Amino acid sequence: MFVDYDTEIPPPRQHPWTRVEANPEAQYWDFRANTEQIPLVLEDFKPWAHYAAIPRFYELLAWLNGSDSIFESNDCGLRPPKVDDATPEIVRHVFSSDPIVLHGRLAIIFRDLAWNASAPTVDGLKRAIHDGLRDNVSNFAAVVRVGDWAHLFIGINKEGRAVSLRFWAWGDDEAMAMANLNSTFEAIHGCLKWISDGIKSRAAKP
Repeated sequence: MFVDYDTEIPPPRQHPWTRVEANPEAQYWDFRANTEQIPLVLEDFKPWAHYAAIPRFYELLAWLNGSDSIFESNDCGLRPPKVDDATPEIVRHVFSSDPIVLHGRLAIIFRDLAWNASAPTVDGLKRAIHDGLRDNVSNFAAVVRVGDWAHLFIGINKEGRAVSLRFWAWGDDEAMAMANLNSTFEAIHGCLKWISDGIKSRAAKP
């Protein structure tokens, strides 16, 4: 896996958001209130649920929104697999022809909304994710870019940022790309759990 900071800046939004005008069927789901909804409402992921990567992503979301995590999920998506004729050279050289790519995103926020309005805290989370993945995950045909996303947090009426993870996974065929995507989700889950557990441990000290 190759890790970098993301320079793409998406348009600001609010949290919780409601519906997307370009796609009225897309709406915000509070998975903290009902994690059972995760495999039922994520339309981007459903067609590929026969691959292990998708149930693995559901597990990641369930943990993020469960009681053991200091985070919650804010947004996610997945694009269908396709032939990638613009694969970055850092990955392209391992394939004999243009590989299949899967691309998606995951945005997370601190459950304590005030933390998302603290620039040092959000920057620290970005750095911890970037360095944790870079230093602890072996190289395979996947890329994660760690960025942020301006938000207005309605519950506290403050501007802040979510942390966004954009990910790509490649393979000689769809099955291999999905296998690398599964490894990507494993790595992200492990990294976020390590960060969450570390923050909780420090907070618990007298």
